[in-house]
Amino acid sequence: MKDLKGFIEQAYAEWLIEKNDKNREKYKEHKGVFSASSAGNCFRKQYLKSKDYEEPPLDKRVMRLLRLGTIVHEDIQTSLKDYFKSYKIDEYDLFIEHQIKIPELNVIGHLDAALYRKSDEHIQLYDIKTSASYKWRMKFGRKPDKNGSTNYNLQIGTYAFGLGEELKTASIDMSLLWYNKDTSAFREEVIPSSWIGNAIEYWEELGEYLQNVESENGEELIPG
Repeated sequence: MKDLKGFIEQAYAEWLIEKNDKNREKYKEHKGVFSASSAGNCFRKQYLKSKDYEEPPLDKRVMRLLRLGTIVHEDIQTSLKDYFKSYKIDEYDLFIEHQIKIPELNVIGHLDAALYRKSDEHIQLYDIKTSASYKWRMKFGRKPDKNGSTNYNLQIGTYAFGLGEELKTASIDMSLLWYNKDTSAFREEVIPSSWIGNAIEYWEELGEYLQNVESENGEELIPG
């Protein structure tokens, strides 16, 4: 075999495509329901996804980047489950990849990690994000971006609202847990609770928009 590098790259790409296809199968039963991870996307893109338009295939490099993020997520989540099991921590309930359903907003998703303190019914919610060094410097360097990421904030705000509704508590703290892919450094970014309200507002506005878009245009929107 002359081009072993090309062979390995192609084999890995096909394997990733197969995994992505299997993952999408899990969501077929929720067709027409919005994904919490898409919070902040433009309404047109949300409309096309709700109509099950097929997105263009991802670049091989992008698929590998996404897989690396998935591996970091799975490692951290597995370590938390093992830690709680080994040390028999009873004062908290641990939620990992917990499904969030918000029927009134037509949203479903899976949060990364949350701790529920039973004594005072308090939730500490974490969403794990991976970052390369350039984005890390923009966020945590000498002149950090104070606005943060609207989409990420809306996403975790959605999870917080859904879990709070499920556990019947409004006592929630939420943070983005950043992992630097180049240095393996960890940083925590605390997200203000106001983003829970912002998330609710986003999904409500999206729902209203999509109810009106076809009747206003007289036809369905098309990709492009």
